[in-house]
Amino acid sequence: MRDSARTSAGPPATEPVPASRLADWVGAGIITQEQADRIAAHEHARTERAGRTPAATRSLLVEALGYVGGVIILAAAVLLATELWDDLGVAGRVGVLGGAAAVLLLAGVAVPRQAGDQGSRLRAVLWAGATGAFAGFMGLLTSEVLGIHGDEGVLTASGTTAVVAVALWWLRPTVLQHFVALVALATAVGATVAWFGDGGYPTGSGVWALGVVWFLLAYFGVLRPRRFALGLGASSAVFGALLLSFTTDDAGLVVALATAVAIAVMAVVTTDLVLLGIGAAGLLITLPWSFSAWFGGTFAALVALLAAGVVLVAAALWIARRRNGPHDT
Repeated sequence: MRDSARTSAGPPATEPVPASRLADWVGAGIITQEQADRIAAHEHARTERAGRTPAATRSLLVEALGYVGGVIILAAAVLLATELWDDLGVAGRVGVLGGAAAVLLLAGVAVPRQAGDQGSRLRAVLWAGATGAFAGFMGLLTSEVLGIHGDEGVLTASGTTAVVAVALWWLRPTVLQHFVALVALATAVGATVAWFGDGGYPTGSGVWALGVVWFLLAYFGVLRPRRFALGLGASSAVFGALLLSFTTDDAGLVVALATAVAIAVMAVVTTDLVLLGIGAAGLLITLPWSFSAWFGGTFAALVALLAAGVVLVAAALWIARRRNGPHDT
């Protein structure tokens, strides 16, 4: 009985031949290197064919349809709000964006847990769209319904959106929700500084401080995935420092330059090419501006700028040689 069941189920699946075993066979003279390459190619093709099951195809189709549907919902909401702006009235405008946010949010909730990685990605995209639609909904609600304008209105809308984004990230801590939550928080923090600072504190200072805190929380393992959170925190700090330098005098340039240098140094210490890229991007913007503002484009300043570039290239090569590519946790 067991034999008949095994026969009806088809031949048992076999594991692909490991590359190490093929190398041993070549070394022992059992097969040639050309034969080993042909075996490896055959095993790779067989594994790919086995992976393309009807269930996997359906799963990918559902994921793709979900992406397209989410984009269509957002596009329809935007078109309704723009083409029929005057005809919709206040209630209609608010209703369109609020309805789009609700539909996308509920669609994400409806994604079954057993959908696996595809379901997780689909839910993250739907909830990211829901967060964007909710931000628009809150912007209209505060300005056109509640009559809250200016910095106070921006703070109300961005603060509420940040709460929603962080809540969705907490419920399903995916990479995309992580990114959306940080963007929403940075907007809310910037609006908070603008409101309570009453123009005395640049908005970029709040975004820079959030990036520094985010980076430290990631560095000490509080935020996961760690390397992704490090990159987000570093990017936010550089972006905030650049905003600060645009709206202040030399102090802003000092903060921007120091931030970029600190990230580049941390990249060398942790052998992280992503952090080095972020630090290099910050230096690419701040160094020419700083040297032009402080030294007027003198020959010594240009030589120092060239030296900084050489140091960054050397650091990149050193990291690339030492890094073993550990998996992020």
